[in-house]
Amino acid sequence: MALDLNEKPWYVALAVGLGIGLALLFAVNHYYFKDLREQIGRTEESIEKLQREVEKGRTAKKNLPKLEEEIQNLEIELDRLRRILPTKRETDDLIKKLKQLTERGRFQLIRFRPGEFADKDFYWEWPIQVSLRGTYHELGLLFDRLSRFSRIINVDDLTISPFKGKRDNYTIQATFTMRTFVYKEEESTAGGAQ
Repeated sequence: MALDLNEKPWYVALAVGLGIGLALLFAVNHYYFKDLREQIGRTEESIEKLQREVEKGRTAKKNLPKLEEEIQNLEIELDRLRRILPTKRETDDLIKKLKQLTERGRFQLIRFRPGEFADKDFYWEWPIQVSLRGTYHELGLLFDRLSRFSRIINVDDLTISPFKGKRDNYTIQATFTMRTFVYKEEESTAGGAQ
C-alpha cells in the first residue's frame, strides 16, 4: 500500500511532508536533544549558584573595610585588656613600679617575696608578700597608686602594727599580700606561667 501523492492535490503532499517533518523533529528533539537539554539545565543551575557565590564575595568585599576596622578596634581592646591582665609575670616591671612607689613616698621596703602561681579557670593568681615601714597616710597613698596601675592588683591580708623604732619618722609597719593575675593564653597553657 504505497501512497501515491502525484494524483493528489499539492496541499495533501504538503500536509504529509509537514506531518513527516514534524514527526522527525519530535523524535530527534525528544530522543537526541533530551540529554543536551538536561545538561544545559544543570549548567544553568551551576551558573546561578556561581553567580550567587560571586554576589556573596562582592558583598564581603564591600564589608571588608568595615571588618578590617572592627579587627583593628578589637586588637586595640585586646592590648588594653592585656595591660590589665597580662600574659606573663612581668616580675621585673612590677618590682620597678613598686620600688618607684616606695621611693615616691616615705617607705622602707622590707620584703617583696613573689609566691607560687595558683591555677584558676583561665588565669593564674600570683600572690606577692610585701612588708614595709612608713606612715599611715603614706600607706593609703601607696594603695591609691596601686589601684591606678593598668594591671589588676588586689591587696588582702593587710596587717598594720605600730612601728616601735623611731627611725626616719616611720609610725607603722604593714604586711600585706598583693595578688595579681596572669592570663593563660592557649599556647602558653601547656608550659605554665612564663
